[in-house]
Amino acid sequence: MIKLTNILTEMLNTFEVQAEILSDRQSNISEILDSIRAVKSITTIRNITPPEYPQREGVEYTLVIVKFVTRIDAKQNLQQIKNDILTSDGGSTDLRVPGVKSFKYKINTIKRK
Repeated sequence: MIKLTNILTEMLNTFEVQAEILSDRQSNISEILDSIRAVKSITTIRNITPPEYPQREGVEYTLVIVKFVTRIDAKQNLQQIKNDILTSDGGSTDLRVPGVKSFKYKINTIKRK
């Protein structure tokens, strides 16, 4: 049975941050975002890219809001999330989330939810 204190603790440790994703145009952004949702401690990810934002050839820019739960310092957890998105156990050149070329969070946008 889940204790009320455990539920409250999780709510108190929920944060959100804006992040920028650069991805391969060959990959579907919806599939990329679904894969990122599966990363440990991420609860939701929402695409907020303005429609008029100019895109470069071959690379798609996506601005997102990521909500996550942590029991440690939020900044430390963000670094772990970034590592989980960009690397895999298979080697240094493998991508855990296929299609993602870069994932950068904007640390000044982090806030407790």
